[in-house]
Amino acid sequence: MHLSSPARLARRAAAAALACLLLAGCSRPAVLQPASSEEASSSAASSSAGAAQSQPARFAIAVSEGNYNPYLAANTLTEQVASLVFEKLVRISPRMELEMRLAESVQSAGNTVTITLRSGCTFADDTPITANDVAASLLAAKASSFYAGRLSNMTSVQAVGDSMVQLTLASPDSLFGYLLDLPVMKAAEVSAPQPTPSGRYTYGSEENTLTLNPRAPFPEDGPGTIWLTPVSDYAELVSQLAMGEISFYLAEESAASAVATSENYFRTNTLLFLGVNSGSSNPLCNTSQGRAALSAALSRQDLSGRFASASPATGALNGLYECVRGQQVISSEPDSNGLTADLAALGYSWNQEAGRYENAAGQPASVNILVCGSSADRVYSARLLQQQWTEAGIEVTLTQAEDFSAYLQMIQDRQFELYIGEMKLYNNIDLSPFWSGSARYGLAVTQQLLDAYNLMRADSSAAGAFEALFAEQMPYIPLLWRGGVTVSNRRTSGVVSSVSDLYYSLASLSLTE
Repeated sequence: MHLSSPARLARRAAAAALACLLLAGCSRPAVLQPASSEEASSSAASSSAGAAQSQPARFAIAVSEGNYNPYLAANTLTEQVASLVFEKLVRISPRMELEMRLAESVQSAGNTVTITLRSGCTFADDTPITANDVAASLLAAKASSFYAGRLSNMTSVQAVGDSMVQLTLASPDSLFGYLLDLPVMKAAEVSAPQPTPSGRYTYGSEENTLTLNPRAPFPEDGPGTIWLTPVSDYAELVSQLAMGEISFYLAEESAASAVATSENYFRTNTLLFLGVNSGSSNPLCNTSQGRAALSAALSRQDLSGRFASASPATGALNGLYECVRGQQVISSEPDSNGLTADLAALGYSWNQEAGRYENAAGQPASVNILVCGSSADRVYSARLLQQQWTEAGIEVTLTQAEDFSAYLQMIQDRQFELYIGEMKLYNNIDLSPFWSGSARYGLAVTQQLLDAYNLMRADSSAAGAFEALFAEQMPYIPLLWRGGVTVSNRRTSGVVSSVSDLYYSLASLSLTE
């Protein structure tokens, strides 16, 4: 332990003062702090003026009116409803496990992906689901504005008989199966606004309803009828929840409903990270030892615990994925020995009197963090990092850009040492944004690391070796995986969501009067 008792007290006092600044300067974003049941119930009752109380309990969800085909409409509401109406080749569980659905297996070998279909699956009109339907659906997905990005690596699709589909990729991707949670439609109907259903629900006889599909390939427990409420924007979505016309929805990251009685969370592949400018003059940024020291001084466990739905990022890939489970080496808790060793390698030693690390010239170990001032979440995260590093003996200053445009320009101009960034990765954990895309600015990416990454892309069994090399070089510093947030009214509970299906399971759905 470096600090004497008086120094510890001084450090705690500084930390306490900083904590006060956290509370005064940046209130925790509403989406991170669910309303209490008492507050939400009161607000809901006030907003609906008692109207919802006179209606029978029912499960109602939002929809974009007149269109159930996400290959035609670039909005999340159509995608969410499609997960009930159309079956998928695969889906991803809340634990990030790949589950086979219409696909009996998905095999990746080099640039070829082979999908073998499960036999006996039909559409709601009892027509068999064939390889031609799957191939047409994949091509429609690639041509759509909503799914084109995730399928950019797919160059061709070919049906082989009735039960096999072969895809050709521009480059190998051993985790390509995680991108196949796509709705399957009849080949002749991929451009229709209301294709024949293939999933758990079909169109109801009553307008704006879905009913259980008796020919569903994977029937599941759930409400016999789901009511659909057309909405035009997010404000209307929140308003309809207050009025009792909607039971459940996916919340936007920057918004929360005052009438929600409960918020639930599910795992996603949205990464909060520290971009690092390896071209700066700061040895904590331009050396692997410095970046390792910054990482070793962090408690990712504490950081993620400050958010309602987050988990520590202990590697480049989401640690829930089977290929890296138990193989990541970045610690979720601070490593004081590693911190001291890494800083010593850079010429820093502990100054007992000052309570900080200094170099031979008496200059403190210090960093500057750039943060986007218009994002409450990122400002909050930056101040938590400032608190942790200050306690560890590394001085931190914050530079706050006024808006996202100014923030982005500073990053592109490399006017930063560190910046708080957030990246929504595709479910195959494609890290190319860090190597050649929007998050590449300032990063020190070696050919050795790129080679290890490409080996992992071709063969997921090489993921452990890639993670070990990533932790050694640390071109950027992963912090935590952010979760998705769902909101339900006071009558509704029990919906289980996952990163690939907002309505992953309705078996535990409970509706009360």
